[in-house]
Amino acid sequence: MNLSALEYFREVVETKSISKVAANRHISQSALSQNIQKLEDELGYKLLERSNKGVVPTEAGRIIFKYSGTMMRVY
Repeated sequence: MNLSALEYFREVVETKSISKVAANRHISQSALSQNIQKLEDELGYKLLERSNKGVVPTEAGRIIFKYSGTMMRVY
């Protein structure tokens, strides 16, 4: 699992915005979306519901978000 993708995912959930995280991290929105998409593909679950109003985590996304802090601290 790519921990930077997990960090990006956490930030996106916290800010509810891919564009804000991309700007703060100085990467393109496309690159950020691709990182999160790879994480979703790796886990086999859709983690975010994307819309023009922002993003919200799916049920699987909420579970991953809940445990991702612990996963990153253990690493």
